[in-house]
Amino acid sequence: MIGTDEHTELIDWEKTTDDGVLVYILEYDGPVSAPTGRPRTLFGASSGGTVPAGDQYVELPDGERLPATELTYETEGTTLRVRHESPSLLDRCLEYLPWWTRA
Repeated sequence: MIGTDEHTELIDWEKTTDDGVLVYILEYDGPVSAPTGRPRTLFGASSGGTVPAGDQYVELPDGERLPATELTYETEGTTLRVRHESPSLLDRCLEYLPWWTRA
């Protein structure tokens, strides 16, 4: 689950829309920081080993899994806002290119 670790736990969450954009508002029992960005390379590090960047997903409290490349994060104290942004035109085009053309 996003944002939880041995020091923080999710205590409340809400799923809403903001100007047509899906937003999750997650409240934790302690200060939380936004997940670190990852480079837009073919492979990214994860706890399960090397996973192609296009196959990385984030699981949210309701069980929905969203592509990590389409999420943006905002933090304020114990609140983490996760916005599901539509992929850019460039990202949608890159989806169809061979892997060796991406960097």
